[in-house]
Amino acid sequence: MVKPWVYQALAIALRESGGSPEEVERAEVSAVDLEPLDAQGYVQAAKGLAQDKHYDRALAFCRQAALLEPNVPYPFADALGYAELAHDSAAMEWAAGNLLRQDWPVNNKDLQARAAQKVEALARTLQQAGRTEEAQHLREVVNRQRRRDLVIQVLWQGEADLDLHVTEPTGSTCTTLNRQTVGGGTLVGDSVADTGGESYVAAQAFSGDYEVVVSRVCGRPLGNKAQLRIIRHQGTDDESEQLLTLDMKSNQSQPVRLKLEGGRRTEAAYVPPPTALEPPEPAPTVEGTDQVLNKLRALADPEVTGYEPGLRGDTQSSGRPSAPRVERTPKPSPNDRTLYQTRVASFVQGSGDVTAQAVLSADRRFMRLSLTPVFNTVTSTRPVVSNPMIPGSP
Repeated sequence: MVKPWVYQALAIALRESGGSPEEVERAEVSAVDLEPLDAQGYVQAAKGLAQDKHYDRALAFCRQAALLEPNVPYPFADALGYAELAHDSAAMEWAAGNLLRQDWPVNNKDLQARAAQKVEALARTLQQAGRTEEAQHLREVVNRQRRRDLVIQVLWQGEADLDLHVTEPTGSTCTTLNRQTVGGGTLVGDSVADTGGESYVAAQAFSGDYEVVVSRVCGRPLGNKAQLRIIRHQGTDDESEQLLTLDMKSNQSQPVRLKLEGGRRTEAAYVPPPTALEPPEPAPTVEGTDQVLNKLRALADPEVTGYEPGLRGDTQSSGRPSAPRVERTPKPSPNDRTLYQTRVASFVQGSGDVTAQAVLSADRRFMRLSLTPVFNTVTSTRPVVSNPMIPGSP
């Protein structure tokens, strides 16, 4: 049996039975070797290495996980603690800087607050050790990561729930169902803890025309009004702010069109699948034999052990099979909702990116998948076809 969970279970068994640190580390790293393109494997291996106080190797594994999934915050969040324990200002600059340089659709406030707290804690430690210049450099570099090309906020008062919809120059949309976009935008808010406002934030945004629509989900805001706040180039000398009042008597406001110049984004962003953004479950504390057994069972494959946590059910009948019903996919509708969009590799070099998009039909019965080119108008180089399926291409 050669599976990642086998080596994770072996590492737990070796650690609890007093095995040598070299054997524990070998088991932790072997789980990564089986799936070298799995970012979560590197994160888990980093936790095991950090438990044995190999902070430099744990940071290296976090960097590798971040290369595989650059728009997932958890490799950076774990690296904060490892960098603080190792007193490594360069690693702290990398981890905290990446957490603060953009906003995250899940736990954004907690992630950025933790990054700022870890930076300040390490800076104080460096000052006490006589490394004053290094501490000052760490603070300055991390603070520069708070720059944002475009921020759009909708604010309201009263018992109501409003949703913000932003259409980017590339045609991608940022909504509550699609919180991260290939245009670099992120929707922040729309949760129990964040009431009375939603924000669209693009740290690096495409230049071009944006369209903003605010829809009323339930209730009515005070005075049937909502305020739209548009900030361009936040955190720079060119920062500008615009305030608009929206009429929310109907279920949807009139579209607001705005133009952004000087955007820093030149290529589409990679968007991780929604499951990758879910917070990792905390590892259970091991205090006795029962806890160790439960932890090993949680790692094991149910097809091998015959054990699976939770309840399972199934239905069977002895009826006659019927012919499958053929349904035609409906045509695209304005009420269709984009669920997921990400960047994929392009066949044409120098002409732009290609995005894969999943769209849910208005009646929620069909899923439509499509590929859309995103051309970069900034570059002027001649496109080069690199598809080996086309004769004559390089």
